[in-house]
Formats: sequence, C-alpha cells, structure tokens
Amino acid sequence: MSRLNVFALIVDQFRFLRHVGTGKAAVVVRIFLVALGPVSGAVSVRLGWQLNSVGELAAALGLLAGVFISAFAIVFSLRLTLATRPSSNLKQRASRLMDESALTLLTAGLVAGVDAIWVTIVSAANDPNTPVSVWPTAVTVAMSAIVAAYFFLAIRRLHILYVDTFPPFWKVEKMAGRAGAAIDLEEAARRVAIRSDTHA
Repeated sequence: MSRLNVFALIVDQFRFLRHVGTGKAAVVVRIFLVALGPVSGAVSVRLGWQLNSVGELAAALGLLAGVFISAFAIVFSLRLTLATRPSSNLKQRASRLMDESALTLLTAGLVAGVDAIWVTIVSAANDPNTPVSVWPTAVTVAMSAIVAAYFFLAIRRLHILYVDTFPPFWKVEKMAGRAGAAIDLEEAARRVAIRSDTHA
C-alpha cells in the first residue's frame, strides 16, 4: 500500500511551499493555493452552477496530466545529467531549481490526473441529456481551479529554472558593459549567476 500512497507527494509540496520563502509573495502563493479549491467550490454552490457536459473536460485534464508528467520526466533526466558534473555554484543553484520544478510538475500531474478520474466518474454516472447536479459540479470546479493554479505555478517554476540557470543575454551584456572590455561574456554570465544566487 505504501507504493500507492500519494499523500507523501502532497506533504512534500506543502513543505516546499512553506520553505520557499518568507516574503509577502511566497505567503500569498501559499494562502492562495490552500484557499483556491474551497473558495471556488463555495462560489459554484452559491451561484448554482451546473455543467452540461464533462466528457471533453475529462479528455483535456487527462492530456494535461500527461504533459505535466512528461515535463517532469525531462527535468528528472536533466537532473541526473547535472549530478554527474563537477560541483559549482551554478550546479548547486540549478539542482535546487530542478528539484523545485520537478516537485511542482509531479504534483500538478497528480492533481490533474485525480481531477480527470473524478470527471470521468461523474460523466459515466450522469445522464448525457441531463446537466450535472450542483455538488458534483462544485467539486469539479474546485479541482479544476487547483489544476489551473498548478499549471501557472509549474510554468513559473520552469521560467525561473531557465532564467536563473542561463542568465538572459541582456543581463550578461549589461554586466560585461559595466566591467569594461576586461571580461568576456562567459565571465559576465558567471557573475550574473553569482549575483542571482546571492539575491535568491
């Protein structure tokens, strides 16, 4: 049964959210993710929303879950490749960002997959010519809202992973311009990376 336990992944994700930072932005993200599902479901019940059909939604969620898992596999393979290289400040920062991105992608895939299973069950149990009742609709809305939030969170983590690992050319050129012609672009990129790691 321990192999089927997915709660450990959820616990790890919330530990990551708890330790990702103490600034206002990090606190807002944590509160938003925790409150999004219940608030979305409550709004759906309050407004009496009813879905006419959920078949297409199940297919979309299943596809999205597959995309998340595929992206996780790519990040995981890159992490294994990075582990074979000599240690450096760039490697340590990239490793941390890859771990955070992989955890976010895996959690997003789990949430999207669970939502797809739920929607499939609702679709099978409901008469195609009858709208879905209020409470199943509310659960679907709540879970889909969480999936959407994790989609944007995963995109943000991948963006941070790329930009922090490979500084944008405009930052590198700016650093090289400040230092004069004494350093090349590779050295400027290294300095930008160190500065980014210091401010992280």
